[in-house]
Amino acid sequence: MNDAPSITRRGVLAGAAGIATGSLAGCSERLWSRAENSGPEQVELTIKTLPTEDDEIAAMIMSQFRENLRRAGIAVSHEPVNEADLYRSVLLEGNYDVFIARHPGLDEYDALRGLLHSQFANERGWQNPFHFTDVTVDDHLERQRTTRGTERREVLGDLFEYLGETPPYTTVGFPNRIGGVHDAIDASVPPRRPLDYVDLLSREPDDDSREGPLTVGIYGSGLGERLNPIVVDRNRVPGLLGLLYDPLARRRETRLTNAADGYVPWVADAITWTESDSLEATVTLRDGLTWHDETAFDADDVAFTYRFLQDTSMGEVEGGVPAPRYRDRQTLVETVEAVDDGTVRFAFSDTTRSAAARVFAVPILPQHVWEPRSAIVAEHQPEALVTDNVEAMGSGLFQLHAVTDEGIELEPFADHVLRDETTDRPDVLEGFSQFDGLTYQIEPNPGSMIESLRNGDIDITGSPVPPSELEGIRSGEETSVLTGRTNAFYMIGFNSSQHPDLGNPNFRRILARLIDREHAVREFFGGHGEPATEFSSLLGVRNEEWTFDDRAAASIFPGSDGKIDADRVHALFEDVGYRYEDGSLLG
Repeated sequence: MNDAPSITRRGVLAGAAGIATGSLAGCSERLWSRAENSGPEQVELTIKTLPTEDDEIAAMIMSQFRENLRRAGIAVSHEPVNEADLYRSVLLEGNYDVFIARHPGLDEYDALRGLLHSQFANERGWQNPFHFTDVTVDDHLERQRTTRGTERREVLGDLFEYLGETPPYTTVGFPNRIGGVHDAIDASVPPRRPLDYVDLLSREPDDDSREGPLTVGIYGSGLGERLNPIVVDRNRVPGLLGLLYDPLARRRETRLTNAADGYVPWVADAITWTESDSLEATVTLRDGLTWHDETAFDADDVAFTYRFLQDTSMGEVEGGVPAPRYRDRQTLVETVEAVDDGTVRFAFSDTTRSAAARVFAVPILPQHVWEPRSAIVAEHQPEALVTDNVEAMGSGLFQLHAVTDEGIELEPFADHVLRDETTDRPDVLEGFSQFDGLTYQIEPNPGSMIESLRNGDIDITGSPVPPSELEGIRSGEETSVLTGRTNAFYMIGFNSSQHPDLGNPNFRRILARLIDREHAVREFFGGHGEPATEFSSLLGVRNEEWTFDDRAAASIFPGSDGKIDADRVHALFEDVGYRYEDGSLLG
């Protein structure tokens, strides 16, 4: 890790030196005396997570991790915060020591660049929320973006192994998505992504005379709020915004892909790639596209969206105000221009097709709605970043009908070009749709959601089901458990800039070992998942994607059954320069 001051900081320090010399001359003895008498203090950390009722698994990971830190001699406090506050303090304000949360998962290896590159160390959102800076990591992240095939895998493999020695965060494990379904509904996996819903809605229920919407159970508070698709703390209902807002292309699979064909064209009719001196793509839009308010959807809306994400102030703020969501993808685009009403041309920075294809999964915004939102309002932010967008209006297969405390009702957007069966549409839409709309029924907690499923009030669960609630589904007369893999993972994140010990890579490396991953998956995930045990999986890339000669040391737990061997851990800290006094780790 590069701990040297930046050039700017060096300049500030040099400039201040002369002033400091004079001002300290008369009190140097007092300062030396204070330094001699102030001994090291016990290392203290605060861990932030969602409360148990919002994320049971994160709370259990926190409990084990906290107890192990205490056994290691660290003073630890826990601060449970609701999801909006967690996003705000961690992803927007950087106000935390350690956080434990479920990351939605990486969609392409290049997503690591957004998580870790020092370019994003002072930005907001999932762009480097650890404030981590390392020139070696930056170099690897740049190289993987421009190399292909075996060479790219080698660069990424080297990156994974290097970060095993200086982890800015560590992955505990990859939970399977667990849900429940009424037996009359034909479902293969719990719905999470828009394409999961498309597949589900394309399957005919057992009772072919059924009328009305598909009813999906979700739980939590404030779920009908924050329908803004470009902010970090956006709506928490899985798949909802993706059903209201269309992208140019949708990601086809949940696993990480290393090819541009991992995406299926959506409002794009075709995407043509050109590689000469640089990478370009020409996107041809489908004919007959419209917004939910019946305004024509054209290439100007597409070009506007990408410019707007780069600067939501539209030039009103010096330096721009980029949208915190999709920020790392924005850096792939050099220029975007509307050639005519139905054609858009993209020019990319030096990158590969598979990385560049990520930009096509961004939700397209109606220019006539969002351009006025570039006006600067509260706290010098554009309206676009503070609005809840409660009357969300996009171009998706569904449009917003009603939002209440009891539920969210979506009705079919009849004029959507992909609802026309005579259109040459993606294979995934074959049979779409067997239901008249879609309704999310809001419950206060997982238990009440399962009860509604057993009573036949909902068809399927949309929020993740905690392992502790599985028996309620299994014991139902007409309900079954659904499971499916995702790229999501539980991470422990470290703030490298706010806490002096967390700025020490040796300290972080030992901290990363103080969670028993196999035990967590077995006990907290209920066995429905996979522990992170390799260099790659410790960064959120599943184990089977990569092979290494040795197991990552950071994944080797110094203890058993979730409990550390205190003597072993004390020795680990002492080996890197820490010392103990009466069992307390001194920093």
